[in-house]
Amino acid sequence: MSHFSYRPAGDSVPDPRPVDLAAYPDLEAALDAVNRDLAATLPEAGPMRLMYTPSDDEDIPDQYHAALPDGRWHGSADPDAFDIAEAAQETVQAVLWQVWPVCLEHRTGVHAGTGADERAVWWCRVGGGHELCQVGELAQTLPGKQRRALRRKERGREG
Repeated sequence: MSHFSYRPAGDSVPDPRPVDLAAYPDLEAALDAVNRDLAATLPEAGPMRLMYTPSDDEDIPDQYHAALPDGRWHGSADPDAFDIAEAAQETVQAVLWQVWPVCLEHRTGVHAGTGADERAVWWCRVGGGHELCQVGELAQTLPGKQRRALRRKERGREG
């Protein structure tokens, strides 16, 4: 359970459990995209895990959470690419007290949004607003030197 979560004494709500991503390829792809962005721009955070808290009420859906490697999380998401990106951003901001991700052009935090073709994107609201990139492609927004260093690091892991 998150240290931001509140559960009254005696409440029987189950603890969050890992999502079996093999059974949900769309969720796995969404989480992989978020983790690529984290690795490129905030590697010290580590890769997110997708957790869920099952509901014992059939009228209330299970709650999904983007959790840090140590299990801390904040907020919840619907199980789709946009909401997973938003939940990951919320966790980073609330737990690590870090603005993430950032538009390097405007030096301000960006937000998860939906692009014209319904794909999950990072959106900067400054200057009339602009799409920064698709979720999972933040590495391409880095300055050349950082982007090259990231590619060398990735090649070192593959080799």
